[in-house]
Amino acid sequence: MSAWGTKLYQDDVAQDVKEQYKELLKKGKSNEEATQQVLDEYRPMLNDIDDGPVFWFALAETQWSLGRLLPEVKEQALACIDKGTDQARWERENPKKAPERNKILEDLRIKLNSPMPPMKKISQPKSYKCEWKIGDVYAYKLESDYAREKGVYGRYFLFQKIDETVWSPEHIIPVVWVKITDGDVLPSNEKEYLDLKYVVVGRIPLSMLFRPIDKNRSIEEQFFEKTGRRFDIDESGRLHVYRIYLINTSKRIIPKKLIFLGNFSVENPPKNDYEQSGDFCYQGFLWKFFDSCMIDLYKMFQSIQ
Repeated sequence: MSAWGTKLYQDDVAQDVKEQYKELLKKGKSNEEATQQVLDEYRPMLNDIDDGPVFWFALAETQWSLGRLLPEVKEQALACIDKGTDQARWERENPKKAPERNKILEDLRIKLNSPMPPMKKISQPKSYKCEWKIGDVYAYKLESDYAREKGVYGRYFLFQKIDETVWSPEHIIPVVWVKITDGDVLPSNEKEYLDLKYVVVGRIPLSMLFRPIDKNRSIEEQFFEKTGRRFDIDESGRLHVYRIYLINTSKRIIPKKLIFLGNFSVENPPKNDYEQSGDFCYQGFLWKFFDSCMIDLYKMFQSIQ
């Protein structure tokens, strides 16, 4: 049983149907389009003796609550209640809780037969594209108690936009390299910036990205033959990662304390900078956690900066 309680949405299938249907409405689908897409997605389970009724209960209740209940969906849900298949399952698998489940379904019957509320407006999420340009460098001063505790108070993380990516649902956010100043003084020109060391933000086992076929040849050579990409790996067989996503999903959440240093060349990447492929995604950082998360990564990999 995919349920962990008697309530309608204490069930994996019911939750998934509700969330998927609402997500389609948020993306601008009409009620009919969203319904059809959900039906197509879940069609293999509609005839399932256990999950089929749950599907119709969830879709009907969600549509009713949003003022969008379609007659055919209502008909299917009421038919499932009348047939009693779900009630029989509970009598069989959890007889002590079966009366509670029966009450839930009778309440659902009453709701579906009552007048719907007015159609609720579904707000569509607004997408945001960060305005930073490729090469832009910003400084973020470390001024938190955590920075003081970790011995980096007053220093700056510097990040340079080198690419961009899509962040759910359709935001365009920057991909950056990160550096850190040696003290509390910012670089005054591009050369001083380029002289600073990059911050390693992660390591990935090459074996996680590629499984060698020939045990008599190095994994690096086989990886290069297959992908055309060559990287040096460290003594533990791992690649170093230097790129992160900055989750700039609105102008409002970008810290006002950021200092723009200029637009510098991106032609001096970290040695063996690992570029994302279909097998791997970089870490994404929310600004409210940036201080602690970035400091932790810096300290963790400080010995290999």
